[in-house]
Parts: sequence; structure tokens; C-alpha cells
Amino acid sequence: MLSHIESFASQSNSPHWTPGWRGESEAALLDAIFSARAPYGGPTSGVRAVIGRWRSHRGDNRLDDLTTLAELTSDPDQLVQILSNRQLVPGNSRTKAAAAAVAAQTLIASGLSRSTDFEQHTKEHFDAFRAIPGLGETTWECMLMHLGVRTDKATAHLTAFVADALEPLHRDLAADIAEERSPVILDAVADALHVDLASLEHALWRYQHKLRRPPQRHSEAALRSAS
Repeated sequence: MLSHIESFASQSNSPHWTPGWRGESEAALLDAIFSARAPYGGPTSGVRAVIGRWRSHRGDNRLDDLTTLAELTSDPDQLVQILSNRQLVPGNSRTKAAAAAVAAQTLIASGLSRSTDFEQHTKEHFDAFRAIPGLGETTWECMLMHLGVRTDKATAHLTAFVADALEPLHRDLAADIAEERSPVILDAVADALHVDLASLEHALWRYQHKLRRPPQRHSEAALRSAS
């Protein structure tokens, strides 16, 4: 497992070994939007620089209320100036800053504002979010990942990474072991690497998502149930 991580998602090559933004809905939303099709950057550049500027503007150590972002829907250029970022969303329909304001407004209207609200997210919340031009499933998954919320798809990505790592030793049993033991395995790996679990999962999720491929194998249990 450790050698697989070193080969494909090492800490020296991936900028995504970050714990996310648990307890900070504003930061999670901004990260998800501004990391789309853009270099993630380092601690003081890229996405985290954007969040740092927003934190300075808010004057609050905890960014966990989407209201202030939503209020800038009527003046997205002001948010562009605050964040010092004029990047456009995929499709180039609007700035990422404008999309962040609209997304905040949309989420609040559907009952999601603080980080704890997202623990009870529904398909209706997701549908409202992905209807915003330039945003979609990846942005949604990324935002939830940063809040410590794992969707079925995010869990599948992590399980697939574990299965790939186990395959050289366990071959046809790799998928079964990964399905049953991924959380325990990832927790042990985080301890071995002396990193927090959230950072490990974020890095592996980013790598696996970038592959954009379905699992190449089926577990023995799945094959038996299909027969």
C-alpha cells in the first residue's frame, strides 16, 4: 500500500495532502470551485491564497456561514476583487467568484449553510447545486470531501485505490478485501505515514478521480450475487 501511494500519489508530487476544511463551509465551497481545472498551489498560493484572502476580508477565524458569500450575488465583481482571482468556471460562463456567490445563495435556499448541515445532504440539494452553470458533480464531491462527508462515489474511489494497491499480492481477492477493510487499511496507512486520515483520503481521492475510470474488477461477492 505504501509503495503504491509513493508511485502514484506521493506527498512529494501531489499538492493535495491537505486535511480539507472541516467545520468551514465557506472554505470548502471556495476550494471546490477554485480548484477546478487550475493548479492547486501551495500553502500561500493558488486555492489556499484565495481562501486566505476571503478569511482576511471576513475577519473571522472560522468560515462556517455561507450568508456573506451569498450576499455578493448582486455584486460578483466585488468578490472578484476581494479574492484577487478572475478565473472562469469550466465552460467560461462566469467567473469562479460569481459562481461561488450563486452557489452559496442556492445552498442556503435549500437549507445548507453551515458545515453540519451538509451531513444531511440529499439528492435534491445536489440537483440544485449542479444546475448552476460551471458547477457539477465533481465540485459537489470535492466540497463534501473537504467537509469530511463521504458520498458513495467518493468511498468507491478510495476503495478502488486500495484494491489497486492490494492486487499484486492478493490478485482476485483484492476487491473483496478492499470492500471490507478499506477504512481500517487507510487508517493504518495514515498512522504509518504520520499524517491525518483526512489528508490521506483527499490525496487519494484526487488521484483516483483524475483517472476518471470505473473499477476494472468485480469482487467475488459481487460476481456471486450476479450469477
